[in-house]
Amino acid sequence: MGYDTEYHAIGENLARGGGESFYGSLPDDATEAGVEIITANHEALGVTGTLFVCGRTLLHCLPALKKAAANPLLDIQQHTYSHILFKDDTWRGGLFPQAPPEALRHELGATSALLKEHLDVDCIGLRTPHGYYLGLSDRPDRLQMLADTGIEYVSSWGRNSEHDNPSPLDVQPFWYEEQGFPDILELPFQHWLDGFWFEEYGIDRGAEFLEVLKEGVDEIVEKDQVYGACFHEWAMIRYNEAGTGWARGVMEYALERGVEVMSYTDYYNQQLQ
Repeated sequence: MGYDTEYHAIGENLARGGGESFYGSLPDDATEAGVEIITANHEALGVTGTLFVCGRTLLHCLPALKKAAANPLLDIQQHTYSHILFKDDTWRGGLFPQAPPEALRHELGATSALLKEHLDVDCIGLRTPHGYYLGLSDRPDRLQMLADTGIEYVSSWGRNSEHDNPSPLDVQPFWYEEQGFPDILELPFQHWLDGFWFEEYGIDRGAEFLEVLKEGVDEIVEKDQVYGACFHEWAMIRYNEAGTGWARGVMEYALERGVEVMSYTDYYNQQLQ
């Protein structure tokens, strides 16, 4: 389980994609409230999860994220400082441009340093803002940046061949050996993202979304695959997780089906054994 923790860092091109009705609907404490719900879900089920935190969000929400970092069920990794992109994202006719290499290097290093300074976290994992078809397999220059900044696993393959969502569950974790980085593991995030599905089908349809998520669980059980779920802390508020329990529900269902639910970092560490 993984949660992009990014509110307070989404004022860049994402604002163009969602508009005022999307992010303007959120309260100022969306991160604090969302992380509280995520924490309660994981404590109730006794399973681990990863918060991929933007550096800017960290600085705006230090008390809540310090509390999360002290919880043994929650793992903290990074999501860049200000939610900048590693590749161009041509989504539904619009362009979200990639950041220049100087900005990416700075944000990777700065965010890891902030996690260490404020949370005593040695950052080894990264979720790239947005997600990309092929992940970073076609960008060895970006992989070099990760290697240079101590990133050991990345979650970047999050789009289908149409650069849209959902991304296929058949895209499974792999090492970037062919690109010359055999020590960097790709952990794709597949199936439906919360924001994509709810904004397309209705923000008050948590029960229906849970059934869609269960279909993903059924598929990976049948095929003995890995499902890298990706949700957002602000989505817990906008899509009424407290009232409909779609995020908790998919974890409960996965456990019922015999799936081991864990953080991205726990899965990465398993692959090293």
